[in-house]
Amino acid sequence: MPARARKTQAQRREETRAKLVQGAVELLKKKRYAGFRVADVTTMSGVSRGAQSHYFPMKDDLVIEALEFVFKETQANALAKIAKAKAHPDQLLQALIADSKDFFLGDNFYLSLDLMMVGGDEPLGQAVQQLAQNYRVSVENAWREVFKESGYSASTADEVVSLSFCVVRGLSIRKIIGPDTARIPHMIKLWKQQATLLLESDLGRKK
Repeated sequence: MPARARKTQAQRREETRAKLVQGAVELLKKKRYAGFRVADVTTMSGVSRGAQSHYFPMKDDLVIEALEFVFKETQANALAKIAKAKAHPDQLLQALIADSKDFFLGDNFYLSLDLMMVGGDEPLGQAVQQLAQNYRVSVENAWREVFKESGYSASTADEVVSLSFCVVRGLSIRKIIGPDTARIPHMIKLWKQQATLLLESDLGRKK
């Protein structure tokens, strides 16, 4: 049996960083920023404090890297939905709403919201805002483009995409402040009906 190839130093470094980042994501989702302790991350990840200090000297360095990991993952998921929806234009709205729900009604959004509120105008808050611009705004723009490519006007594409994200984001905040979550599916259904009318009206004007 041939000997297993040894990992390069670069590969080992990357694995160590990945363990720390994934551990940080898991801990932030469980305890949010207020309960986040770097020592807990090293324990969960099986990485020494020395290695952690080498890669992420400051707590917020690790937190920002963890959030970028989350944003990259959610962006990739959204772009996959968009690519699939291109082949089925009649399912565009359904795919858009599914993407909105996946992000805004899950831990990824609450994690980013927590960090933005904690960071405020401090460097952490500014970094979170920049990541949101880089990853989340680009997703919204990609949805606008696919609606336009499917024959909808730029104004209608913007309205449907912007309002879809706004509606689900607002329901996500409602979920935080009150226990009445049973109405969320109904409210999303009502918005889908309104958005469908907007899209049908737009295509009707072009006939």
